[in-house]
Amino acid sequence: MKPEMFAIHADVESRHWWFAARRRILFPLIRQVMADHDGDLVVDVGCGTGGTVAALCREYDCLGIDDSKLAIDAAQTAYPQVTFRHGCMPYDIRDVTPRTGLYLLMDVLEHVEDDRAFLTDLIVLARPGAHILITVPAGAELWSCHDVTAGHLRRYDLDAFVSLWRGQDAAPRLVTFFNSRLYPLIRLARYTGNYFGASCGRGGSDFHVPPYPANALLQGIFAGEGGRILSHLDGPETMAYGRGVSLLALIRCGN
Repeated sequence: MKPEMFAIHADVESRHWWFAARRRILFPLIRQVMADHDGDLVVDVGCGTGGTVAALCREYDCLGIDDSKLAIDAAQTAYPQVTFRHGCMPYDIRDVTPRTGLYLLMDVLEHVEDDRAFLTDLIVLARPGAHILITVPAGAELWSCHDVTAGHLRRYDLDAFVSLWRGQDAAPRLVTFFNSRLYPLIRLARYTGNYFGASCGRGGSDFHVPPYPANALLQGIFAGEGGRILSHLDGPETMAYGRGVSLLALIRCGN
């Protein structure tokens, strides 16, 4: 990720509709998982500037780790009450493995050259019964200058995403697209931006906090997917949504 993106993330991730709605969708899933891991640690791998960890630490013992010192410095400045660590996975979280019930990979794998090896290392590291919650950007047709600025190496289709843990000692409890309701609008915005060679946000990104009414409306539309997604946990084999701007998976490690 380009250095300027860390500054943008730090500025907008507590307010921007996309970050806020993603938390509203994912936190109920996290609560379902952690109900069986009372007192366990949540480790956010690739935590960036720390907004997710800061929100989760109100309910759970959390650790955020990132290999970018710039990101960790920004996180520690913004959230001094939260525990962050500058380091690399898996080497610098081995000490907390015995008490970690959930690992988060929130839009991380698209930045990693060998994404399958990275996830494999985490699956091997995790104790049996621990979970990994993964989100990635979806749809090559949505590629834009936002992806370039963010340092993305790829956007995923479903087969490529599922292949990341196929054959590993891990079983999916949920796999689905999400940010589906806003997909047509976002695809149009990306197409228009690519045509004109511009982005709709700051510094070559799509991140710009719109006026409150629009920000609240977009957050509500996106977050409204949460109930349907949660209902598919350990449920129907069909996905909650068959198309979307992102993909998510919850996988259980070991036996």
